[in-house]
Amino acid sequence: MPHKNSVFVKTTFQSSFHSHNYTAILRTLQALFGDIKMDDVIPKAEQRANYDLFLIDGAKSKWQDLIPADLICLAKHHSVVIFNVDKEDVCEQNLLLNHFNGVFYKSDAPEDIFKGLVRVDTGELWFTRKVISKAFNDILAVASSFNNLHDDTELKQDDYDHLTKREKSVIHLIAQGASNNTIADKLNISDHTVKTHLYSAFKKTNSRNRVELANWAQRYVSVLLPMAK
Repeated sequence: MPHKNSVFVKTTFQSSFHSHNYTAILRTLQALFGDIKMDDVIPKAEQRANYDLFLIDGAKSKWQDLIPADLICLAKHHSVVIFNVDKEDVCEQNLLLNHFNGVFYKSDAPEDIFKGLVRVDTGELWFTRKVISKAFNDILAVASSFNNLHDDTELKQDDYDHLTKREKSVIHLIAQGASNNTIADKLNISDHTVKTHLYSAFKKTNSRNRVELANWAQRYVSVLLPMAK
């Protein structure tokens, strides 16, 4: 079995490295890869080509509806697997449709983790057949809309240029799943000011509510909001 060069593990450093799931993951990685790097921050864009696979520790994260935008951007260009999560905290179909390669749960047996990583290592996906089948139907349904989005990039760039710097910051945080209170804390502004920027962003992005703005942000973050501060 061919061995790839390097794998990056994004850990929260809050998970137990002696847990069942972590132990199985690390042992399998040691068998498949020559180099393993662990950190709590994803490498910068120019360094990511050094890794053949990214494993993201999802402990204590709840990504049912809104996956962090930085992970979506990473998955668009690299092999990414989520691990160490509870089944109720992630949506496999959402992960699959956002280009992730698989997910390993805390309850997975070591032999299943090994089998899954071998599959991912050879370019396959590690999701249930039911999820893959449903996602395939959804992909067909939305394919035309994605093509339209691509064709309309210039128009959306115009929309983006009309956003203020503060509105861009608010949208960026919305894409990360941040609440109004979190946005206020991070930007050092009041809740009322957050709402003002939010309503303005609704209008400029043709979003009717917070959910639509979050969807807009996640769809265009790699084109119009390239994780710039």
